[in-house]
Amino acid sequence: MLHPRSGLGACALGLALMAAAPGARAEGAGPSFDCARAESSAEKLICADPAQAALDREVARLYRLAVESPHMNAERLATLKPTQRGWIKGRDDCWKADDLAACVRAEQAIRIHALRQGYADARMQDAAGISTGPYVAACPGLDALVGLTFIDAEPGLAVLDWAEATVVLPQGRSASGARYAAEAGEAAPWLGDGEILFWVKGDAARFELPGREPMTCGIEEPG
Repeated sequence: MLHPRSGLGACALGLALMAAAPGARAEGAGPSFDCARAESSAEKLICADPAQAALDREVARLYRLAVESPHMNAERLATLKPTQRGWIKGRDDCWKADDLAACVRAEQAIRIHALRQGYADARMQDAAGISTGPYVAACPGLDALVGLTFIDAEPGLAVLDWAEATVVLPQGRSASGARYAAEAGEAAPWLGDGEILFWVKGDAARFELPGREPMTCGIEEPG
């Protein structure tokens, strides 16, 4: 059962607190690994770009919390560690993409979402990080709930995960609320041509997909 929250004002406050936390998004702070040993194009990009480095640190922070969780057992660890290694390989394969930076950013954002969604103890120290969630959005017109993670990055990011796709939307300017949008051709080409829009206002969001009527979704915390 889903329990309504007091409002996404709580989410916004959480993001503000995380942004203010010492070192959460410090300018010039390096990634979680030694840049002197960086080999892949993705690693070199992360070392050169403070915004990408902040995402890398968040992935590493959540992964560490999951690994060190008192609820972790050998069976789950035997899945988590190779999954993380596989993800690193996939991130490093971004050299094949037309836009290396966009690919690495998306890979890191999706991994943040996956760690938050899959490991409750990864969410226990959010004041020290730059991500919040997962939340769920119930959208009339979709057969499945939409999982949501918000990341206080440069730019801000929203990861949306539902039956048809997992997409990463950058935050843009808006007069009110938090507006996340990208062209489907860049974020999820199989959804068709047009813009994917997720515009959060309070406990609701306007969700637009190519070729579909706009949806008004209620956003809640999973029960």
